[in-house]
Amino acid sequence: ANLMAAFRANENKRLMDTPGLKDRIGTVGNQFALTMILSTFVMLPIWLLTEASKWGQFVDTFKASKILQGNLITSGLFF
Repeated sequence: ANLMAAFRANENKRLMDTPGLKDRIGTVGNQFALTMILSTFVMLPIWLLTEASKWGQFVDTFKASKILQGNLITSGLFF
C-alpha cells in the first residue's frame, strides 16, 4: 500500500506540473477526487472477476461479527 501511495503521489505531482492542467482541474482536492473515482472504475472489473463470488459470504460474516463491523468501519474512517 505504501509503495502504491508513493507511486500515486509521484504521478500526481508530475500531472499537476503539466502546463494548463492545474488551471482546468483547480485544487489538489479536485485532483485527489478524480484519482479516487478513476481508481474505483479501474478496480471494479478486477474485483468482479476475482472476489464478487464471495460477496454473499462476506455480508453474512459482516452481519454476524460485531468485531468485524467495528474494525471495518474504523479502518474506513481513519484510512
